[in-house]
Amino acid sequence: MKESDFIKLYKKKIKAKNYKEAKKKVDLFWNALFKLLDNEKKIVIKNWGIFEKKSVKSRKVVIPMWIEAGYSKPKEIIKFRAGERLIKKINKSGENNE
Repeated sequence: MKESDFIKLYKKKIKAKNYKEAKKKVDLFWNALFKLLDNEKKIVIKNWGIFEKKSVKSRKVVIPMWIEAGYSKPKEIIKFRAGERLIKKINKSGENNE
């Protein structure tokens, strides 16, 4: 699902007037989440999931067009692990569509 598809679905669910209003609310959520992740390494939303900030070491990258192998830069990534309630809700909605 693309972000635009999610925003359209969210717009329909909250009965927003337009796409722009729904996008603004989704962006507010993501901005707040990213600010919290700057301070904390892990954010737990009960029964929904866990957002975690992890460090990734540099890796060897081989591209056939390059003569030598290069190395990626070490960076931090955000991982999401779904909670029980979210998994059940997604599986339930998937059964209804079939």
